[in-house]
Amino acid sequence: MKNLDASYPMHSGVLKNSIAGIALICAPSLIQADTLSSKIDLGEAFPFRLEDGVDHEVDLDISYQFDNIERVCVNTEVKDGDANSAVFIVEKEFIDPDIPWISTQYTLVDLLYNHALPTPDNSNPSSQLQNFNYCVDENSLLSKNLLDGEGEIKLRVQGGYVELWDLELVVEGDVSDTQLAIVLDEPAEFLVPSYGGRVNYDASIRNLDSSQSLVTLEQWSLLTFPNGDSYPIHNSRDVVLNYSETKDYTRNYLTIPEWFEAGDYGLTWYVTNPSTGARVKDSLYFTKSAD
Repeated sequence: MKNLDASYPMHSGVLKNSIAGIALICAPSLIQADTLSSKIDLGEAFPFRLEDGVDHEVDLDISYQFDNIERVCVNTEVKDGDANSAVFIVEKEFIDPDIPWISTQYTLVDLLYNHALPTPDNSNPSSQLQNFNYCVDENSLLSKNLLDGEGEIKLRVQGGYVELWDLELVVEGDVSDTQLAIVLDEPAEFLVPSYGGRVNYDASIRNLDSSQSLVTLEQWSLLTFPNGDSYPIHNSRDVVLNYSETKDYTRNYLTIPEWFEAGDYGLTWYVTNPSTGARVKDSLYFTKSAD
């Protein structure tokens, strides 16, 4: 049983270029041991309207890393709609040769509508909207994507519209004993100039392993270039933490030289427990301008 605290600093969801420009904020709350429920803020007041032919790509951030996830559920209260179909799409975010498929589409149409049977008095009854609770198991792409606490889904409707009163993500599994978060400490429109510059960020490591009063972890980080090559930022260092203690690294920065090529970069921190081999990671992203 983990001593989870909803006030623990969240992973700040990195706003990627989304199809519909929706920013996602998850506010997690503990509902029972190793189960997290996150209300999803789609950036607008509810009811939120999904229009025919418009894909809404959202970033998910549930604040905690998991060793394994048993089930992920997407819940919502439907206000209105006439769409023929509603789906959410998950794309593969990891390298796993045992999973050949790169995307999965979950159809919600059967859960959105309650298809009434004909009666003598009503031979052609209309379908009634209903709320849905859609769950996927540990083998799903969504569950595997969310192991590091972050993921993405794409919402889509066809043949009409659907209005939602809310949207909730529920994740059940084993929360990792080590929790890690790194966040970019720059404005949303931040770009590294073509001649180089600094990238400011903060990081935090927390120990949730109640079986030991003191644990020694190792932490290191890598920078990923636009072409996928890796660049070491620093070698591993020891991080000694008591149970439930947090180590904050504030006002960190990267120095990006002029000779680094233009494009999208990712900084990833890794933390491992040498006594168990368990490892967690978290990433942030930024872009170096070509101009």
